[in-house]
Amino acid sequence: MLKTILPYLIAVLIGAGIGFGAEHVRAGGVLAVEQAAHAKDNERHANDMLNVSRAALEGENRAIDAHNVAQAALAAADAAITKEKDAHEADNRNYRAALAAGTERVRVAVRNCTAADSGVVAGAAGAAGVGDGGAATADLDPAVAERVFGVAGDDQHEIDKVKALQAYVCAVRPKTPGCDASAVQ
Repeated sequence: MLKTILPYLIAVLIGAGIGFGAEHVRAGGVLAVEQAAHAKDNERHANDMLNVSRAALEGENRAIDAHNVAQAALAAADAAITKEKDAHEADNRNYRAALAAGTERVRVAVRNCTAADSGVVAGAAGAAGVGDGGAATADLDPAVAERVFGVAGDDQHEIDKVKALQAYVCAVRPKTPGCDASAVQ
């Protein structure tokens, strides 16, 4: 009985071998197609990541360039403001010294004035325009003029601070209202 079954058994085993072999070839083909698709996906993702990296680098370079431009504008504004401030301070010192020495005078308009010692109105002696509401002038005492000019110098110092702040804002944010070429000096 084994002799009669043996050819069938061999045929079944050969058929099963051929079937398994064919299935292996077909699965190998499917696997190759899947591997090719996977490799294509990997290449596409690598290209996408490369594009993202390039865009990030370009963005970083633009940010660095903008920072450098703003930093240069700040340095230029700082130099201009420092130069202007130094010039103002030198002018103030020279003018205050001249006021204190009496070589410069501060003249003010007066309507009525009295003599310091007598209490008599200066216009009563016949000076035209004094005491009668007309235009007359008087020189300030040098010490008083120096102190008054010192207050004006302090005000200029505060104005210079505001200009420096405006220049800083315009250097950092040029699109801020009021930040045009004529606003930053």
